[in-house]
Amino acid sequence: MALTRLGPNQAVNLSTNTTGTLGVANGGTGLTSGTTDQLLKFTGSTTLASSAISTGKVLQLVNAYKTDGNSLTTSSSVSDVSALTCAITPSATSSYVYVTAIFDGQLFGNNSTTTPNGEVALVNNADTVLAKTREYNTLPANNGIADFAGVLASYYNPNTTSEISFNLTIKSDGGRFLIYGDDETYKNKPTQITVMEISA
Repeated sequence: MALTRLGPNQAVNLSTNTTGTLGVANGGTGLTSGTTDQLLKFTGSTTLASSAISTGKVLQLVNAYKTDGNSLTTSSSVSDVSALTCAITPSATSSYVYVTAIFDGQLFGNNSTTTPNGEVALVNNADTVLAKTREYNTLPANNGIADFAGVLASYYNPNTTSEISFNLTIKSDGGRFLIYGDDETYKNKPTQITVMEISA
């Protein structure tokens, strides 16, 4: 882009002191709608980037947290985390859902292992695993404990206007695997699920 050289006392005016086509400056028009086509241009018609940006909007948000005590297991079979269900009813089949789960937990050797480990998964009411993670620790003794915290997230189109619910599941593959509940003293709402409906 060709620019006119400015004198030491010359006022800076982007409209009159620039040769060629100038893009939006100082805020200008900017994005006014979630579906506005954005074109970034310099001199003439040279296009550096062109895309139709469809910015989804949050249509609704729901949150739920684990309301009882701790959920624990020493079994390799999958079990639900109790008292934790977050449900949403999409308003359109084209909508997406963005679901996040945050959790605090504990690994315990349970006097049987120095390497307690287990799995926590984010699932929907069809028992579809949307995201999962494995927690593992090496302890100095088989009666040791180790706390952990994590986040799981998923973004997808459920293609339905029926209610969908979400929960966490856990299993242990050594020692005891625990997800903390809300006891209002040691832990305050440590395990939660939040779901947002996003317009297409």
